[in-house]
Amino acid sequence: MKNLSLPLLFAVVLCGCGPEGQRFHGIYDVTGTAHFSIQDFGNYSAPLADTFRVTEGTTSDLLLTGTSGTCLLLANLEGEVATLQPGSSCTRSDHGASVTLTLTRGTVSFSGTSAQLHMSGTATATTRGRMLPGAFIQSATLSYRGP
Repeated sequence: MKNLSLPLLFAVVLCGCGPEGQRFHGIYDVTGTAHFSIQDFGNYSAPLADTFRVTEGTTSDLLLTGTSGTCLLLANLEGEVATLQPGSSCTRSDHGASVTLTLTRGTVSFSGTSAQLHMSGTATATTRGRMLPGAFIQSATLSYRGP
């Protein structure tokens, strides 16, 4: 019996601690600005207003999901800073086109009840059957609303 109790204790200690990012889980209001440079659209800026849910990821520490269902960002946490995984994407409508943003790099820096989101990458606008390449850079503030 003694031989089984020690491994069981280690399993409880190692697995029962919960995810590192659990303290950041919840719903956040997102406000900020995205800047775009897209072929045939030119350079323009658009306001950001969304709501993100931050939960535990299955292949990452955190998963940030837009409540509209069009944004899915995977992030790995180190201390108070989450590094967004390249390839994560969001889709939005701008100027009559569907614009898919594919992340090249980004971070979320948590501090108290808010966080700063900075990300950049490629933007592809789809309109009238044409796909137009481009780039984006975006900065936003996430304000904690609740669990």
